[in-house]
Amino acid sequence: MQRIVHTGHGEPAKVLRLEALSDASPLAGGMARVRVSATPVHPGDLLGVSASPAFGAPPVIPRGGRVPGVEGVGVVEALAAGIDPSHPVQVGSRVAFLSANGAWSSRIAAPVQSLIPVPDEVGDEVAAQMSINTLTARLAMRAGHNALPEDKRTDVTVIQTAANSAVGKLLTHLLIEVGVNPILLAGSAASAQALKAARPNLPVIATENPGWKGELRDAVAKKSVYVAFDGVGGSLLPDVAGFLARGGAIISYGSLGGAQTDIRSIAPQALTIKGVSLFSWQFEPAAVRNADLAKALELAHNFPSLFPVAERYPAADYLAALEHAGRRGKTGTVLLAF
Repeated sequence: MQRIVHTGHGEPAKVLRLEALSDASPLAGGMARVRVSATPVHPGDLLGVSASPAFGAPPVIPRGGRVPGVEGVGVVEALAAGIDPSHPVQVGSRVAFLSANGAWSSRIAAPVQSLIPVPDEVGDEVAAQMSINTLTARLAMRAGHNALPEDKRTDVTVIQTAANSAVGKLLTHLLIEVGVNPILLAGSAASAQALKAARPNLPVIATENPGWKGELRDAVAKKSVYVAFDGVGGSLLPDVAGFLARGGAIISYGSLGGAQTDIRSIAPQALTIKGVSLFSWQFEPAAVRNADLAKALELAHNFPSLFPVAERYPAADYLAALEHAGRRGKTGTVLLAF
C-alpha cells in the first residue's frame, strides 16, 4: 500500500514523494473505503501542488502531508456500519469516485453517496477519468449558453482553444450534440492534424502556424461570434478575444499555457471573462449535478474514445508520469495505477 504525498508546495517533481501507506483508520458513518485501481494526473492536480495562482488559493497541507488527486476508480473493500444493505454500493462494487481528496493513494475513504457504480462495459481506464473533465465541459457549455444574447441563440458559432485537450474534446462533442458550430484551435500542427482526422467536417487551426489569425478570420467570415471557450490563457486569450463580437464572452476553464494574460483589450470591446472550474460545480443544484454525472457515465459507456489514455504508470514510476503529464501536445490522460 502506497501513497504519493507532499509536505510543501513547489515543482511537483521536487516536492512529491512516494511513501508507504499506514494502516486504515476506522470509517466514520456513511463512509466507504475504496481500493484504488487507477487515478488520473490532471493539470489541476499539478497546479495545486505548485500553488499556482491558476489553482486559486493554495491547498492546505495538513500535518503528515497532502495527497493530490480527486477522482479515480476502484473496488469497495469496506463500508461503515449502518449502510443500508439495499444501497447500490456494497463491498465488492466497482465504483468511480469524485472529489475524494487524496486519490493518489492505494486506498481512499469517501462518502458512500458520492460513489458511482461502474457498469462492466466501462473499463477502468475510462471510468478513472470520466467525471472531472466531463463536468468541466458541461459547466463551460452552460456558461457559454448563458453568455449568448437571447436573440443570438440559433445558428451559433463559437471558438474553442485547447480543442485537442481532454476537456476540449468533450466540449466539442457536447457542443455538436446541441447544434453549435465550433471552430477548433490547437497549439501544434500535430494536434491539429489529430483533430482534423477526428472531426473532418469542422474548421481546425494550429496556432503555432504564423498565419493562424488569417485562417481564423476566414473561418469566422461574416459570422458574429459571441462566445469563445479558452483553456490556454496567456497571449492566446486576447488574440482570440479580438475575433469576438462586441459584448461577447470568453469562458475560461484552464490555463494550459501557464502564462499571465493581458486583458487590456477586453474593456474596449465590452467583453466579459467568465471562469468555471470544478470548485464551482459543487454549488450547482442537485438536479444539475446528478444530470452531469449521468452524462459522464453515458459518454463513458457510448463514446469511450473521448477518454483516451496517454499512458498508465505504476505508482512507483510517478516521476515519469509527472513528466509525461506535462508534455506539450500529448494526447490522452496520464493515469497512475496502484
